[in-house]
Formats: sequence, structure tokens, C-alpha cells
Amino acid sequence: MFLTEKHSSPFSLFFSFNAKKTPAGGVSKPFEETLIIRLSSLLPIPDSSPSIPLTWLSRAIDLLTQTLADATAIISDPSLSVTDRAALSSHLDSSVALLDACNAISAAVDHILHGRLLVRLALHLISSSSSLSPDRRCRVRSAIAEWEAADAAPAPPCDSNDLSRLRPKDPNRGRLTAVRRAIYAVEAVSDLVARSTLAFLGEKGDFLSGIRVSSDFAWAAAYNEIAAKVSAKLCCGEIAGEVEAAKTSVKKLAVAVDKDDGSGEVTEEVRDAVRGAEEAIEELTEGLDRLANAVNTLFRAALETREAALQCFRVAPGRCN
Repeated sequence: MFLTEKHSSPFSLFFSFNAKKTPAGGVSKPFEETLIIRLSSLLPIPDSSPSIPLTWLSRAIDLLTQTLADATAIISDPSLSVTDRAALSSHLDSSVALLDACNAISAAVDHILHGRLLVRLALHLISSSSSLSPDRRCRVRSAIAEWEAADAAPAPPCDSNDLSRLRPKDPNRGRLTAVRRAIYAVEAVSDLVARSTLAFLGEKGDFLSGIRVSSDFAWAAAYNEIAAKVSAKLCCGEIAGEVEAAKTSVKKLAVAVDKDDGSGEVTEEVRDAVRGAEEAIEELTEGLDRLANAVNTLFRAALETREAALQCFRVAPGRCN
């Protein structure tokens, strides 16, 4: 899948000294009201399937992308205060962590897609012939065994230190500017979405431990409800529904193939197992493709937000001596 390359711009040399008054705090109100609506759209957490589906994770990533776009409009104001600039400077570190998380999610998706190719090989070996000779049966089981080994070997782990940089720092009590409220919201949603996605793709770790925001924010109730319910599913060891369905279907296929009645024919049980595996792999592929596209879009949005933050530190043309 396509991975956008990260880039960064040096900001320490480009400070502007003409800080003006910060925008009115009321600017954050429509931003936060919109965030409430978006977070609420992720509720209730799907309970009909064995676990959260990839489609839900894609929607969560889309929500983060939209939130980044809204925040970019807020932080692009050229008249930010010194306090707001300090908050933006701190946010640049977490923005790099979000880019790293996008790459980690992409790596996890690629890992699952590689295993899918092995399953497709096994299905092709069965479907391309009316008989299942000992040699063909051996090749099928070899492909499935390789898939099982790949599945057991986790994708390259995401650095826990990088993930910890996603988590927002508790804001100072008192009146927060629109910029600081937007930054806090972006970092909180980034933390929740990135950790949840990695966990449901099979990344090991207590990713959602301690995720909660203060009730001082209007969107906190919806956010905390999502975090609590997703965490409860992860505590049960659940992974994305389409991934789990693919694993179950391949196990059934392996059992059916191993039942050799000596006739060399493809039995009805094997045919049923093949159909089930084909459907599961197709749903998995569609879900992963949708997720991959969402992550790529998120990566670009994160770069744009980062660029807007950096722009606040650049000296206007003609001001350098």
C-alpha cells in the first residue's frame, strides 16, 4: 500500500515577534459542537459482530482527519498569542508521533495483506482442479501453514514511546484559548483512534489504559464512552471482526482438507470451506483497502496541520536583516 513519506520543517529559526491578541474563545464552540456530533456518530459500538469491524475503524480515522482539518483552520490565524505559539510548539512533537502511528498502522495492514495472499494461493490450488491429489493437498496445507506462521508472527511493533507522545498533557485549569482547546482535542482523538486501530489489528499491549478526558470539555462524555467500550472489547482479546472471520474460515478449510477419504476428490465439505474462506477473504480485503485509504488521507491531513503550525513560526518576508 502507498505510504506517504514524512517531512518536517525546521521551526526554531523562524520565530515571529509580532504576537497579537488571541482569537476570541468563542471560536472553539462550533469546533467542539461538531466534534460532539462526530464522536456520537461512532456510538453505539457495534455489538452484532464478534468484534469491532474494520469499517468502524475506518470511520474513526475519517473522524480524526476531519477534526485535523477543522483544527488547521483555527491555528492558521496569523494573530496568535505567545501562549498559543508555545502550545503549538509543544504540539509539533505529538504531530510527528501521529505520523509514526500512521506508518505503524500501514505496516500492520501490509502484514495482514501478505497473509491473505497465502490463503488465496491455497484456495486457487483447490478450486483449479476437481481432484485433490496427495501432492496438491500437501501444497495446500503448506500454504495454510505458512499463513498460520505469518499470522503468529506479529507485525513490526509500534514503539510504545511514540504512542505515549500522542497522549495530550492535562491542560492548565482556567480559561483556555480556542487554539489550545483545539490542540487538546486533536491530540486526545489522535491518541484514542491510533491506539484503538493498532490494537484491533493485532498490536499487543495495554493501549487504551488511562485514556480519559476531563468533563471540562463538552465532547468528553462521548469520547470517554467510546474509550471505555473499546477498551472493554480489547480486554476480552478481540481483534477486528473481518480479521477474526478470516482466521476462523481458514481453520475450517484446514480441517476439511485434512480429512482424506482416499478418493482424491474434492469433497462437499472442502467446497463449503472454500466458499466460506473466499467470502471472508473478500470482506477482509475490502475492509483493509478502505482502512488503507483512510490512513493515507489522515497522513496527508496531519502533514497539513503540522505545516499550518510551523507557518506560525516563520518570519514574514522582508523582516530578516
